[in-house]
Amino acid sequence: MKRFVSLLMAVLLLSGLLPAMSLAEEQTYGESPLLAAEVAAGNLPPVEERLPDEPYVSKAEEIGVYGGVFRGAGFGPSHGQLDTEGMRFVGLLRILPDCSTTEPFILKDYEVNEDFTQYTLYLREGMKWSDGAPFTADDFVFWYEDLATNPDVGPLLGINNLSMWDTAKIEKQDDYTVLVTFDVGTPSFLVKMQKAGQSQGIWAPKHYLMQYHAKYNEQAAEIAAEEGYENWMLCLKAHYDRGQGSTDYGPDITPFILYNIDANGNKYFKRNPYYFAVDQAGNQLPYIDEQLCVIVQDSQARTLKMINGELDAAGENPLPVSDYTLYKENEENGNYNVYLFDNSRGSDAAFTFTQTLEDPTLNALFTNVTFREAMSLAIDRDMINETLYFGLATVRQAVPPDNTSFYEDWMGEYMIEYDPEGAAERLESLGCVMGSDGVYLMPDGKPFNIILESTEEFAPVGEMVAEMWTAIGVRTTFKQQERTYARERYRTNEREAQVFTFDNVAEPSLYAERFDKLRPPFSEDTEIGQAPLWAEWFSSDGANGQEPPQEIIDLYNNILKFCTLEQGSEEYIELGKEILTFTTKQMYYIGTTVAPRVIILSKNLGNTPTEGIFANDYNFWYPFNCDAWYFKQ
Repeated sequence: MKRFVSLLMAVLLLSGLLPAMSLAEEQTYGESPLLAAEVAAGNLPPVEERLPDEPYVSKAEEIGVYGGVFRGAGFGPSHGQLDTEGMRFVGLLRILPDCSTTEPFILKDYEVNEDFTQYTLYLREGMKWSDGAPFTADDFVFWYEDLATNPDVGPLLGINNLSMWDTAKIEKQDDYTVLVTFDVGTPSFLVKMQKAGQSQGIWAPKHYLMQYHAKYNEQAAEIAAEEGYENWMLCLKAHYDRGQGSTDYGPDITPFILYNIDANGNKYFKRNPYYFAVDQAGNQLPYIDEQLCVIVQDSQARTLKMINGELDAAGENPLPVSDYTLYKENEENGNYNVYLFDNSRGSDAAFTFTQTLEDPTLNALFTNVTFREAMSLAIDRDMINETLYFGLATVRQAVPPDNTSFYEDWMGEYMIEYDPEGAAERLESLGCVMGSDGVYLMPDGKPFNIILESTEEFAPVGEMVAEMWTAIGVRTTFKQQERTYARERYRTNEREAQVFTFDNVAEPSLYAERFDKLRPPFSEDTEIGQAPLWAEWFSSDGANGQEPPQEIIDLYNNILKFCTLEQGSEEYIELGKEILTFTTKQMYYIGTTVAPRVIILSKNLGNTPTEGIFANDYNFWYPFNCDAWYFKQ
């Protein structure tokens, strides 16, 4: 009966037949039968006490029903889990399905002063963590003072964009008001507030994490030793982590919270009973009871599970466009729909050469733009498009998308023609001589034998490009690596060349993430990172690592300056164009193609999208009201 009344009220409200009344005034909410049973048993307080005074109201089109377990694939214990993780993202602001409109989400509201040096964040009064503890300004101050700017902890936790906080501070005005101030105008923080996921958040559960922090607990080192960690910082890191590698069952504010990892690594998430959002009828979200992240061996195993109806959605890691016909032919068998979504990547696969190798000959070549031009001209992108993407992809260089306000058409077309003769001319101008066996000798007289490394997702294009480079005389051996191992080889400066996606480069990401992919040392993303010793130099203020050339330092500083400029201003456009002109011509990334994103969604799911942008720039599933997805009955 309560469900019927809620549905009726929603219809009347939407039709205008019932006077507008805020949910906060009405104070009547629905909840999952599972949670209602917990309330009846005395294990949970009533839903009215679990929700904030003014919960977020979902904009999903349909009023759903409770129940069901959502199943998505994961490719390892610490990666490839975005088909489920992307449904759990929350941010200060929520990006709506058009990927351009935003509204307060975690926040009830916010204010910004005229010069963008002060942001006042108003939290939702009465909002709680998943264990029932209050979610307050203290959690923001704790994140800032004890994690982000703590020299022993911040770098270890890998808190994203730490440099943004070098000239900023977070202060508590009262329990539900947070003041963020910057020494210089930082309008890019407006875009930063839209970002979701743990690496973007500026809050952490103080009441939970302080037990692992030496500042608050004298026994923190003992707890770390008991749990098998070398020190309290590593122990704190493990309990702080809410990313794909998380093994902690502590509190969160996401719609689903981790509660079990089985012997096979499969992860189980249950509904957060204190989640801060409701639908238009006042029913607490999410509708779905649980998430299950099913660990699969590879993309083929995921495809088979999807076709067999064992998964409910798939989109990331990208489904190969080459298998599009296979997916369509099995729509009925798998009880799913297949869609092609837009893609804001700069290049689905981009190639980089490590700039800080110990081998002097290779390093001299790799840091020379003429060599990188040669390797770009040696790639037959049309062949890649036809072979892997049925001709559906766009051939382009690894540069930000065409709709970037300071993008120019020549950038996407720069050095993308297939020109083996032009490649040979450039190699020979560098002192490389063709050997009798068809392999170029480097200036030191040794034959080329570059090792190109990749994770599974980019193996098909990696193998093709390795063959193309070998065909012009630059012998290249392709190696597929497990993702964690590939990351470690980057950190130890062992990788010679690598291929990974050139994503997170749409204009909002360039602005909020400080040109993550293009900012020296060229990506915090260790899968495609190309200058680990430069990274060490920047992070240590020159005390360690290897000092980069002055042009790299200038680029770094220009990017930091760019993010202090007002978006759309003349200076913003001019500096953005200057940065892209330099990085495009230097070819630190060599691009190939951009294809549509293949998206598969179960026909049993309601409130799911049929079109849109599916990309890292907008946190994948995040804009699509995932907390309001439901299983049809």
